[in-house]
Amino acid sequence: MNVDARDAMVGGLRSELLRYFSGYSMLGVLAFGALVPWFVANFLGWPDNSGALSAEYNIQAFWALATTIAVVSNFAGSYVVSRESYYGTLRRTVVMSGLKQVVLHKYMAAFIVGLVTFGAGIALWGGTVAFVVSPEVRTELLSPESWQALPGVLLASAVGALWGCSLGWMIQHYYATTILTMLIPLAVELPLLANAPDLGRWLPSGAFAGIASLPMEGLLDPLPAFLMSLGWLAVAGAGARWILIRKEF
Repeated sequence: MNVDARDAMVGGLRSELLRYFSGYSMLGVLAFGALVPWFVANFLGWPDNSGALSAEYNIQAFWALATTIAVVSNFAGSYVVSRESYYGTLRRTVVMSGLKQVVLHKYMAAFIVGLVTFGAGIALWGGTVAFVVSPEVRTELLSPESWQALPGVLLASAVGALWGCSLGWMIQHYYATTILTMLIPLAVELPLLANAPDLGRWLPSGAFAGIASLPMEGLLDPLPAFLMSLGWLAVAGAGARWILIRKEF
């Protein structure tokens, strides 16, 4: 890669990130990283009952709920595209920089956004949990055994952001993309995963749960789950490409 191409790539990525993190709406997206785990936790009764549970179960429950941050990363990745679509600036960006460059920069930005969303989510989720559990449970959650789950949850969030970016390119409509990236995973995929894991494990949320090695029966092992997530990414990427080469900006 020559110097001009590198500078163009860095500049384009910087522009995408500055555009993404501008405005107060981004604070709301990052806050969802804690709100979604708490929303799901209400149905499980955890951490209210954590004092009566084993250390192993508490660790599994914490990281299982932390994996729902991948749903927020899914939306955050789509927001890289849908935000500009909502404000009507996507066409101008494509005309000024070229479609291939804009697509590349947005995927790169989505990956970074996924990592940032995970970092903010796990800090807010873990920080708020620390205030409501007993010191003994807090010690369990901070043990070396607990942190072993971190890489899998981080990877699920990064993959979720890339998946969301593809959906954003396919749909290019803010509200429709929000429904597909946030509501359907929470209202359809997660209940299906909990009640029919043999079917739910093949869905994107099931793949993310497998990557994170959640303690649920019927999930794929981490490597097959990761390959399954790559399959979903390939399908979404192919769909996005098919739409983009036929769309006039």
